[in-house]
Amino acid sequence: MNSVMTFEDWDKDAAGRLKVWPLQAFTTAIFDGRAGGLRLEVGVPRAPDQPLPAVQISLDAAQLRALADALLEVANHIENKTRPA
Repeated sequence: MNSVMTFEDWDKDAAGRLKVWPLQAFTTAIFDGRAGGLRLEVGVPRAPDQPLPAVQISLDAAQLRALADALLEVANHIENKTRPA
């Protein structure tokens, strides 16, 4: 897994701008002690009284650790105002 990727692989709109959505909430889960779950609620509701759009993924222990490490790396760069090498 790549912790820092170039934006060439990211989804873009017709004008070439990155498509990103604000994170509204997240929840985690453990599935039968075998895998972890992550639900990311993003964007805005499609209509009043509708739930937020969400992505629900399952990860094994190694993927969870890799994701945690990657997120910590990004947080450190933001806090230290540095860029990845």
